[in-house]
Amino acid sequence: MKKVVLFLALALSTSAFSQLAPPPQKIDLHLTNVSKDNILDNSRHIPVGPIMLLGGASFILAGALTPPVMVGGSTTEKKPFFQQGARAAAIISGCVVITGGVVISLGGY
Repeated sequence: MKKVVLFLALALSTSAFSQLAPPPQKIDLHLTNVSKDNILDNSRHIPVGPIMLLGGASFILAGALTPPVMVGGSTTEKKPFFQQGARAAAIISGCVVITGGVVISLGGY
């Protein structure tokens, strides 16, 4: 019974104090002062095409350095390329990213 009374006393006191209005004060967050370092500033140009070319090349290199998946018991053979899993996915996505990088670089973006 003591816990119930304590809970009710605390709940009523917090709800009573929460109804009080806070003192009026002005908080200045300096949001109107826009500087050159703002991320929304469009004056900077980041070359996306060469970055995509490097990213695609790294994907292709990672896929080429991944060991191939082998199948078989006494005679071990490589699986076909599209059944290699992560290796094929890395090489294919690297080719797609390089193609996109070339298109973006030629487009002038």
